Amino acid sequence: MFNFLKQVEWSPPRARVAERDTILSSCCTAMGDVPFTDAAVIILYAGMLGAGDSFSMITTSLLSMAIGFLGIPVSWLTMKIGNCQKTIMIVTSLALIMFAFIVMAPFFGHWGLYVLIISLMLYAVTHAVYVSAWFPLLDTFIRDERRNAYLGKMRFSWQLTSAVLLFAIGLIIGKNPPISMIQGVMLFSVAFFACKIYFIGHVPCFIIPGGKEKKMEYDYRKGLRTALENKPLTGYSAYLFILNLAAYGTIPLASLYLKKALQAPDNVIVFVSSVTLAGMLTGSLFAGLIIKRWGIRKTFLFVHVFYAITNLALFFMSRGIMPDLLLYGSIAGILFVYSFVFACANISSSSEMMALATPGNKVMAMAFCNAFYYSGCGLSRFLSSLLIGSGMLAPFWNLGGLAITHYQTMFLLYTICVAFAASLLVVVPAIFPKGEYIYAIHN
Repeated sequence: MFNFLKQVEWSPPRARVAERDTILSSCCTAMGDVPFTDAAVIILYAGMLGAGDSFSMITTSLLSMAIGFLGIPVSWLTMKIGNCQKTIMIVTSLALIMFAFIVMAPFFGHWGLYVLIISLMLYAVTHAVYVSAWFPLLDTFIRDERRNAYLGKMRFSWQLTSAVLLFAIGLIIGKNPPISMIQGVMLFSVAFFACKIYFIGHVPCFIIPGGKEKKMEYDYRKGLRTALENKPLTGYSAYLFILNLAAYGTIPLASLYLKKALQAPDNVIVFVSSVTLAGMLTGSLFAGLIIKRWGIRKTFLFVHVFYAITNLALFFMSRGIMPDLLLYGSIAGILFVYSFVFACANISSSSEMMALATPGNKVMAMAFCNAFYYSGCGLSRFLSSLLIGSGMLAPFWNLGGLAITHYQTMFLLYTICVAFAASLLVVVPAIFPKGEYIYAIHN
């Protein structure tokens, strides 16, 4: 039934089949975990269980923080198992158990919120292991010349399925859904997530034509030392940390702003979230063309400019400047642009990471880079939640005729931080290459 234990010689036709299966697997992953990880849905669910603003924001940070802080340690487990497909299938089975506890959280009464947060934390650990195996798996059959096109196609596919699912959820749940309806939506998604095991199990272990299967490096310390000695990779990893620390909190903060300050109906919040995902899938569709036309260097510059513009635009989105429906639509449009740019940044980042990873040390190199990438993502949301909950920001203040909330103040802070992150572009090899190092050229 499964091929993941079979060794086959790499060939273009077999690689195309593997591309198809991994894309379908990523779609199942996205459709399965979107109610559990999407900012809008999980914030609504946590709120129904009694979570406040700060706690709700924290629920959206757990996945990224786990990958960031556990990415390097769990890469040892991936290397020890020695088979990326097997690793993914094991952690997927464990993730299904965590999803079951999340769905059952309301049945635990006043302990429900703790069941939710603990289950999300444990799921985040399984996802960290999944990420540590995912990129090395792709590297076994994706050649340099197909990297950008494949990553764009894959992200477009899973984001399209996620956007469609979120849009359908928005239609189904209505303005004020009962918690049982959210539970039903989650159960429906879990069925798709389970299908991921089928598709990932059909990807064989590839060997180079005329050669042998490339074995994973089991010397954990040597692998980490090799990654640390890769100066372009370490500099690039530090840059990704700062950039994501500045920019990754925008989407969940926008959901909180819509819910708490603008008092938008629940289905409107989910609709806006689906528009956000539509921006990501559109960005994924065109990212490959943008990178091919403008290059990685100009793409990174484009990312910084538009991250700053969109956050600044959200800062000015106040109640009273336009009718509510138009205000919601404007925020959705801004988030569409933001997520389009985010998709371009994501594909550029992944492509650059795979290009800089030292051959023979792919698992550790990618885990190292992902650790910085996702630590920045998770800390962006976690620190934002602490700042919002601390009371350090004034609940309201006036700017001319506009009443500014502390949510909008955060958007302004994000804008300033993105501008600062631009100063670190000097350490990105694609922009300012320095010295001699192994680098798989982008095509």
